[in-house]
Amino acid sequence: MEIIKFGYLKWKQLSYFNFILSTTLIIIISLLPIGFIFDYFNITEEEVGGIDADSYSTIGLILSAVVFAPLMETLFLQTLPIKLLQGLLKNKYELLIILFSSLLFSLMHFGYSYWYSLLTLPTGIILAKTYILFQERKESSFWTTTAIHSLRNLVAVVFILLEAL
Repeated sequence: MEIIKFGYLKWKQLSYFNFILSTTLIIIISLLPIGFIFDYFNITEEEVGGIDADSYSTIGLILSAVVFAPLMETLFLQTLPIKLLQGLLKNKYELLIILFSSLLFSLMHFGYSYWYSLLTLPTGIILAKTYILFQERKESSFWTTTAIHSLRNLVAVVFILLEAL
C-alpha cells in the first residue's frame, strides 16, 4: 500500500508535460485488464463497438475524436458536474464527486455499447481525478484534462488509421 501512496504522490507532483504524458499512459494501461476480461468472455471488438471511423474522413475523425469530443466532454462531463457537486457538497466527498463524473462519462459512451461504456469507466475516473488535482495547481484543470483526453484519443485514432491501411 505504501508503494501505491508513494507512486500517487510522485504522479501528482510531476511537471505539467510529464503529468500529461504519464497520465495518458496510465489511462491506456488501465484499459488492458478490461481488454483481457473481454477476451476471456469472448466479447468481440464488434460487440464493444466504438466510433465508426469509416463514416469520417481522416481530418473529420481527427477533429471529432481529438479536438471536439475532448473539449465538449471535459466541459460537460468533468467541469460542470465536478464544480456543481463541489459547490453543493462544500468541496467534500471527493470520491463521490469523481464517481459521479466518471459514471456520466461512461454513460455518455453507452451509445456505442454497454461494453464500450464499461471500457471508458477507468478513463472517466482518471480524467475526473486529474480535473480535481489541477484545481490545486497553477495550470488549468480544463485544459489539462482536455489535453490528456485528446492525447488518449489521438493514440486510438492512430491505431484506427493504421488498421485501415
